[in-house]
Amino acid sequence: MYKVIVFDAYGTLFDTSSVKEKLDEYAGNKSEAVSKLWRNTQLKHTFLRQVMGRYITFDDITKQALEYALEQNKVPYNHQDINTIFDEYLKLDLFKEVPNALKSLLDLQKKLSVFSNGSMDMLDPVIENAGISDKLDSIISANDIKQYKPSQASYALVLKYYPVKRDEVLFVSSNTWDISGAANFGFDTAWVNRNQNIFDKNGPLPKITVQDLDELVHWLKLN
Repeated sequence: MYKVIVFDAYGTLFDTSSVKEKLDEYAGNKSEAVSKLWRNTQLKHTFLRQVMGRYITFDDITKQALEYALEQNKVPYNHQDINTIFDEYLKLDLFKEVPNALKSLLDLQKKLSVFSNGSMDMLDPVIENAGISDKLDSIISANDIKQYKPSQASYALVLKYYPVKRDEVLFVSSNTWDISGAANFGFDTAWVNRNQNIFDKNGPLPKITVQDLDELVHWLKLN
């Protein structure tokens, strides 16, 4: 069965909407709109730069996306504001079930890894601040090869860390594009559908859909 379980970070382990509290200080009643556009633009710019072959770090993409979201919503800002708000990405909240779920997976003798488009400068602090470093066997960043998910080259990084077969890896993400990318590479996938969304059928479907990581743990115990 699965020897390695690989988690996406943003939206899967970490709740990106937890930046809204800081945005409230700058954007007021526009903070929710800014937060959503920030995340959507962050993803769009990541995909576009991957296709164009014009790589910049995820840190820079995230800051540029924030600037766009603020400007689009006519929220004034300066350079220091961008850095202050961006720093919230280094201390995002975990979804509430994550710590206990990771512990349960360790009890099942699984190797646990995080694989993200985020740079190590973003991943190390957020994981450390969340207190889950001791539960992870590795942290893998697409920045290592400057190839963003969902490119096949990015998912191949996992196999450089772990000498296993592709069907011995379970890839877990809340993002449908990430699930399709990982499945296209040959990993089994678990889609974490926290908000009862519809799966975007723009590629391979997930092997299993779960509402949260507790349900994933339950499924793995039965399989």
